Amino acid sequence: MTAMTPGSNIPLSAARVTVDVAAPVRLDVSGLLLTADGKVRSDDDFIFYNQPSGPGVTYRSGGGTAPDAITVDTAAVPPGIEKIVVTASPDAAGQTFQGIEPTATIRDADDNSVLATFTPPQLGTETALVIVEVYLRNGAWKARA
Repeated sequence: MTAMTPGSNIPLSAARVTVDVAAPVRLDVSGLLLTADGKVRSDDDFIFYNQPSGPGVTYRSGGGTAPDAITVDTAAVPPGIEKIVVTASPDAAGQTFQGIEPTATIRDADDNSVLATFTPPQLGTETALVIVEVYLRNGAWKARA
């Protein structure tokens, strides 16, 4: 397992990965499918609790007792999508990340083994984070903190 630092990346050894985001408070976790120019193609590329599945990406609610998670099946991601961004924000209105320190855990979705973890350091007034990116570079899928 790798403990990632901001901006670090790892090659993905699994074709299907799950990113779960845990914190001491409930979070809203989402996935965004982005093209090479960093844009979504349509509302279908927003994956979250009200739209839990899209092309190659699914959302799983932790129900308040476990972390919410985004699963990416890299083999099912449509052509033209080069990055899946996993975002998180505190569920409570007006709450910031100060003192919350969320941790993203990247797992092999098939055997649940941990590939890497990432806890952003020294958060303050942020109310939303891009916590992990799963992206395609030179034909290989990677994850970036």
